Amino acid sequence: MFNKEGIPFFVIIIPFLSIVFIAFFTISYYLKINNLHFEEELKEYKALYLELNPTKSFDLIEKEKRATYEKNSDEFIKFVEILTVSILIFMALFTALMNSIINDTIKKYILQVQNKEKKLQSLNKNLATRVQEGIEEAKRKDRTILQQSKLARMGSMISMIAHQWRQPLTELSGILMELETAVRFKKANDTHILSSIDRSDKMIEFMSKTIDDFRNFYKPDKKKENFYLLDSINSAVNLIDATFKEKDIEFKIITKQNEKIYGYPTEFAQVILNLLTNAKDVLVEKNIKKPKIELTISKVGVNNIIELKDNAGGIEQENLDNIFDPYFSTKSPSKGTGLGLYISKLIIERNMGGELTVYNNEEGAVFKIILLG
Repeated sequence: MFNKEGIPFFVIIIPFLSIVFIAFFTISYYLKINNLHFEEELKEYKALYLELNPTKSFDLIEKEKRATYEKNSDEFIKFVEILTVSILIFMALFTALMNSIINDTIKKYILQVQNKEKKLQSLNKNLATRVQEGIEEAKRKDRTILQQSKLARMGSMISMIAHQWRQPLTELSGILMELETAVRFKKANDTHILSSIDRSDKMIEFMSKTIDDFRNFYKPDKKKENFYLLDSINSAVNLIDATFKEKDIEFKIITKQNEKIYGYPTEFAQVILNLLTNAKDVLVEKNIKKPKIELTISKVGVNNIIELKDNAGGIEQENLDNIFDPYFSTKSPSKGTGLGLYISKLIIERNMGGELTVYNNEEGAVFKIILLG
């Protein structure tokens, strides 16, 4: 019923077999009806003949008519046999032709499928290679990003240390000038000298503490721990408050609810410092009159919400979708690497399971951090 290619052979020959079967059935039925008609006609003819010729015999005429009928029947049967053989030969030839055409079509289809399978296998091999290359490239980019981020943080740290040291250095210089003047005019006494030394020691101690604060601030967190949001935020603010004062930026923290959360306090503080630094840079760059930054800590349900707002006019609409992309920055290349917000988003969303987003309000940009309490 099936050939080697799986073609349903009977599908091809059944129509022809049906035609042959119908033809033979029709011929048999025709011969049967014709024979009945012949017998009836012969009887009628015999009765009429004997009625007209009662003295004559009908046997010879009947024999002749039967011989003629049988001869005609034989000729018809031979014709049907020749026609049947012709149909069978045609059917065989047509079946062979159709079988050949279908086999060729299926062979072509199988060949096409095999070629596509080979192409797919080749593509899979190339894809695996490309994926591996992509992974390696991504790892290289990540290493580059981390390295550039470290360099950017180092530059930012040096800048903030300079701002933190500027005031105590000025005061230390003033103490030394005061002491020098007292010595020149012979007005220095032990009390004055000891007082100047004590004040100088305090300034030097403050500067040394600043170095320790920065060094500890950028140490990576080893494990998650419970910490208060405000404590971590204050550790970031302490590093940049001198810069705010120098740039005459009004800064305030509004604490509606201070909760303990589970995460990396130092990394969270680095995110806050980065957002504060960005806000400061934008306010200075745009030369905003009465610049201000406001940080709000609140809680809605189980979510702790930290919002940082400025009044610098907001972020351009076309930049909002790209602001967290690596290497995307609205600053000049000398002032920004485009990695700060990207790293901040990774810390909040990947390391702490939170969410960091940005939108504009009527005054400026609002960075919103959501963390589970």
